[in-house]
Amino acid sequence: MKRKVPIWKRIVRSSLMLLGIVGGLYAWNPQRLHYFAKPVTLPKTDPESANLFKKGNRVTVVVGHPDDAEFFISGTLLKLHQAGAAITLIVVTDGDKSYYPWFLTNAEENRKVRRAEQEEASKAYGGKVVFLGGPDGRYDPDEKELRAKLLAAIKESKPDYLLSFDDEYVLKVQHRDHENSGRATRELAPQTGTKWLLLFATYAPTYWVDTSGTWDKRAQLLAVHKSQFYGEKLSLIQGTVLDKALSEGERIGKETAESFRAIPLDRSPAR
Repeated sequence: MKRKVPIWKRIVRSSLMLLGIVGGLYAWNPQRLHYFAKPVTLPKTDPESANLFKKGNRVTVVVGHPDDAEFFISGTLLKLHQAGAAITLIVVTDGDKSYYPWFLTNAEENRKVRRAEQEEASKAYGGKVVFLGGPDGRYDPDEKELRAKLLAAIKESKPDYLLSFDDEYVLKVQHRDHENSGRATRELAPQTGTKWLLLFATYAPTYWVDTSGTWDKRAQLLAVHKSQFYGEKLSLIQGTVLDKALSEGERIGKETAESFRAIPLDRSPAR
């Protein structure tokens, strides 16, 4: 006759199994949670805004996926384009969702469709798009080949201003490709000759761009990424982005705005 396993042991085993399943799912999913961030208020910093919005100014943006630029900072990009800036958008992955099992997604088709959507959206702000082809959901900022490709792409664009995700003051929920592309950009920035690093998706902003009058176009740009945003999801995404823009605008007394953490850099020759 088998000995009956004590109930406390069964509870422990079940709990450990559940923790293992939850932990495995969290490790596989590219989203990351940051619930223990400390409150911080940094002094306002003007990144020579008169120069930022100057005709011929070179601005390079580094993002994780197609649609990141339109979701987070398209208002700023539209304003820069209107001012005559030359914009380069570096996308470190193709957004192909290749980390999913092959029977759940078609990575090759995703890659083709999302590249085309990004090219179309970028036309609205005159952006030249560079795809680095890193692994979606698994971008490693320390992988030597990817790091070298990113540095070369930034240097080739010769940016006066370099924009990317904030990897230090991170939002509560953030995609790891966002954080990792931001970290790589921040660490490589001193080697690129750029004068200013502007980090978005941050909870410690020091600079705001007035994006009033851009919302209708921003909403249209989100809709360009129809493989990701469609139907009720598109309405939800547009509402989320608009709410954020209105909230940031309220902070500076404008209709809408986008915020950045501005970091000055020594403009030494690119190495």
